[in-house]
Amino acid sequence: MKSMMRALVLCAAMATAVAAASPAALARGGLQGVRIFIDPGHGGPEPGAIGPSGLREADVNLRVATVLRNCLVEYGGATVKMSRTGDVDVSLGERTAAANYWGADRFISIHHNASYNRSYNATETYAYTYAGWTALDLRNKVHRKLVAGLGLPDGGVHTANFYVLRNTWMPAILTEASYISNPYQEARLKDMGYTWREGYYIYLGITDHFGVAP
Repeated sequence: MKSMMRALVLCAAMATAVAAASPAALARGGLQGVRIFIDPGHGGPEPGAIGPSGLREADVNLRVATVLRNCLVEYGGATVKMSRTGDVDVSLGERTAAANYWGADRFISIHHNASYNRSYNATETYAYTYAGWTALDLRNKVHRKLVAGLGLPDGGVHTANFYVLRNTWMPAILTEASYISNPYQEARLKDMGYTWREGYYIYLGITDHFGVAP
């Protein structure tokens, strides 16, 4: 509960700063009626990538996804569901089926990449190989906010045949905001403030995509 409250406080402070810099922005709550499904990648017996000192990607994904959910609900007024809210095993099929049958308008899958080259670090964002314009626009705008906000090297926007992108019925993207295999980056991902900011930057990209104020 304390972590959630701190996340909301951070979202409030950052949203206030953005609003002050954009006096012509629309009123908040512009995502009311929009259904967004957030998928924190991995979980349970599948930890995802492991950082040099043992940080699990699954745990970082969930922290970022939780911040994103809080900001979408509290500031955007969106309706949000998550594929998992704890460290549990959820199959790829269960994730996409939940989003599809709920009737989500957008699907956001949260991940953090890894490389054998531990010096490598970058921000990358994906849409499906045959994605339509809406998904590509969502991908591009979320990516732009992540690169600008986190200040990491721009690894580019990409398309891929990932299961969760291929089997969702709504525009879907997958974020790889950084490389947990990089020792310096892993240390940053342990910082709650850093992962709160990451979630907020994804939120900013979503609001930009929908053309509403954060």
